[in-house]
Amino acid sequence: MINMLETLPIVSPQDLTQWWQELAQDEQSPDYYELTEYGELVLSPKPTNRHQRLCTQIALQLQTQLGGEAVMDGAVLTGTAGVRVPDVLWMPPPKWKDLPNTPTVFEAPDIVVEVLSPGNRKGEMDHKIHGYLKSGVKEVIVVGLTGTIDYIHPDGRHTTSTFPLTLDLPAHLFA
Repeated sequence: MINMLETLPIVSPQDLTQWWQELAQDEQSPDYYELTEYGELVLSPKPTNRHQRLCTQIALQLQTQLGGEAVMDGAVLTGTAGVRVPDVLWMPPPKWKDLPNTPTVFEAPDIVVEVLSPGNRKGEMDHKIHGYLKSGVKEVIVVGLTGTIDYIHPDGRHTTSTFPLTLDLPAHLFA
């Protein structure tokens, strides 16, 4: 069977960034979306309270343990997967000072975090992770449905972070 996406041309990073900025300024745009490498709009459901609570805990722990800043739902221009929106991203202070105060996409934050939801598909998540790493992200943290934590570096999956970081997630959010 032919995959129709394989016949579409991949959109340039400049065009993806421009489309993203236009969508961000359009009041009619949906709240939760991403752009594939083909420029297709991918809609996501609104996150649950549990999901948002986990993301908040992770963002606070990243900032507390590493300094710098962490934000939720920042758009990342990936190397091969379009513009994707990890649940949390973190960067040290020097990277933040060079960013404009306009709707933008981040290029190669040091850490991105994906908190899995029941609807996540393994193939799509692997594609996003590969895209993040290809763009220069140093570490992708994946929090599983039961609270497992994988630290994914360019050389593969690990059980610990390359950063001085130990995430302690509330067990009651996984019950």
